[in-house]
Amino acid sequence: MEQLKSITNLLRVKGLRVTQARIAVAEVLVREPEHFFTSEEIYSRIKKSKKHDCDQASVYRCLSAFEELGIVAKSSFHGEAARFQVLPTEKDKHRHEHYFKCQGCDEIEPLEDCLVAKKERELEARGYSNLKHHLEIIGLCPRCAH
Repeated sequence: MEQLKSITNLLRVKGLRVTQARIAVAEVLVREPEHFFTSEEIYSRIKKSKKHDCDQASVYRCLSAFEELGIVAKSSFHGEAARFQVLPTEKDKHRHEHYFKCQGCDEIEPLEDCLVAKKERELEARGYSNLKHHLEIIGLCPRCAH
């Protein structure tokens, strides 16, 4: 759980307390770093584990603080609650959000290639800054297509 240790160290460096709620949320996120969790899913897993005492409002506050610190990325998928994913300890300088989301099983698969990087570079050359984009392709995964 090296990433959990990194998160708690970052909280301390930034002058934030390392609370039960923050540890609980971080544990859920680092256990499955490739997964996109809703706040409700995180709360449900914390409650089910009975390891930490944490209410749903605390989960929301933790996720908000984690997002501000660059610990998690928040992604919004069409028609559903925001989802959160833990970021690698060495944060990417420029993060792209490209996903395939299955309409059958709700599986979310990150897409590696950046389809709009050229347009972003053009905009940056014209003076635009702090650019971010989110691309969501929806359909049926191979398992659900049959």
